[in-house]
Amino acid sequence: MTGLRRERDATLRLGTSTGLGRRLAKTLSALAEHAPALMVELVGVPLATRLRHVRDGELDAAFVRGVDSLPGLEVLPLWEEELVAALPARHPLAADPEVAAADLAGLPLRIATHEENPPLVKAVTAACRAAGFEPNPGPAFTNDQDTLAAIAAGRPAWTVYYAAQAAIQPAPGVVFRPFAAPAPTVPTSLAVRPHPPSRELAALLEACRGLDADSRR
Repeated sequence: MTGLRRERDATLRLGTSTGLGRRLAKTLSALAEHAPALMVELVGVPLATRLRHVRDGELDAAFVRGVDSLPGLEVLPLWEEELVAALPARHPLAADPEVAAADLAGLPLRIATHEENPPLVKAVTAACRAAGFEPNPGPAFTNDQDTLAAIAAGRPAWTVYYAAQAAIQPAPGVVFRPFAAPAPTVPTSLAVRPHPPSRELAALLEACRGLDADSRR
C-alpha cells in the first residue's frame, strides 16, 4: 500500500484545453525543472468532465478559459491568451504584418458556436463590435484540417486561433496575423479544489509563474 501511495503521490493529473500549444510545452518544461521526479498525466476531456474530475479528485487541476468563478472550485488566473486572425494567404490583408478588426467586416467568420466555446465567441464578438460591426457568420468551424483547408482554397473567410496554438499549427495556404491593438484576449486559469495545494500542485503553480511575461519577450 505504501508503495502504491508513493507512486500515486508522485503523479500530477492535469486536465488540458484545446489550443494551449506552446504554452503547455513551456509549462511542462518549467515543471520538469521545478520537480524533475514528478510524473505528469495529461487528460484531454470536455470542460464539464474536466471540472467534475477536479471536484471528485480524479484530476489535481485543469486548465479552463474565460471563467472567473466555478461552484465548489477555486479559479487561479494564469495568463491572457491573445487571439490572432487566420486568413487566406492570397488575400490582400495577408500582406500586412497585422490586421485591424474593422478590415474583416466584409469577410465571413468561421468560428465555433457559442454553445461549444462561449469565451472564444464572446471575445471575438466584442472585438468586432468595438470595431463597429457585427460578425458576418460563415460556415461553422469544424476541425483544424477542414476549416483551414477551406479558408486556404475556398471563398475568402477568416477565423481566429489562440496565438500559442497558431505558432505550431500547420496551415498551408493560410497566414496567421496578430490584431492591431487592442487585440482580443481570452483569460486562461487553473481550476483546483479549494484546499491547501499538494506538493505536486504547488510545483505546477510555481512552474506557471512568469509564463505570461516570457510570452511577451
